[in-house]
Amino acid sequence: MHGLESYLFSLIYHYRYHGLFLVLSLGMIGLPVPDEFIMAFSGFQTTTGHMSFVETLFFASIGSFVGMNLSYWIGRTLGIPFLHRIAPFFHFDENKYTRVEGWFRKFGDRLILVGYFFPGFRHFVAYFSGISKLNYARYSFLSGIGATLWSSTFITLGHFLGVHWQKVTYLIHRYLLRGGVILVLMTGIVYLYVNYRNKTKMTKS
Repeated sequence: MHGLESYLFSLIYHYRYHGLFLVLSLGMIGLPVPDEFIMAFSGFQTTTGHMSFVETLFFASIGSFVGMNLSYWIGRTLGIPFLHRIAPFFHFDENKYTRVEGWFRKFGDRLILVGYFFPGFRHFVAYFSGISKLNYARYSFLSGIGATLWSSTFITLGHFLGVHWQKVTYLIHRYLLRGGVILVLMTGIVYLYVNYRNKTKMTKS
């Protein structure tokens, strides 16, 4: 276990729900927080009686929701230059950024729920939603549902896995990273196909 992870787990253990809320809020803004591991660890704590399952789920969902909404308003306030600065932090180079910008404008709000489950991708979606000035009421509604689903998944996972939470969560996290790349590629292909089809229809007419 790395030093940062050890510190964060200790923070959750000692401060419980308030620590969980703070850590997930900061993690959703983009700080290097192992979100899935934090939630799975918190879920495990509910099996020992140290934390309540219902309260853990509530504070995890609220923390995730707050972080995603802060990211939205940071993006909306600071705009495109800010996203260009943070893109390398999320492993988005200029080419990926250009591709994602195009299909996000096409499919934007539909990706908010899905984006939660892919590390790095969820942060990008939150910031770009703000930059694109996506209707806040709709964004808030979708990000709230996404936060609840995402938190429920990993906290429940940690609860039922018990002492095996860390090993299984590591495997899931690794495949989610790969899945994020696949999601980007698949969405890009769909976007290109739709554009091609629309141009073909315009040419024929």
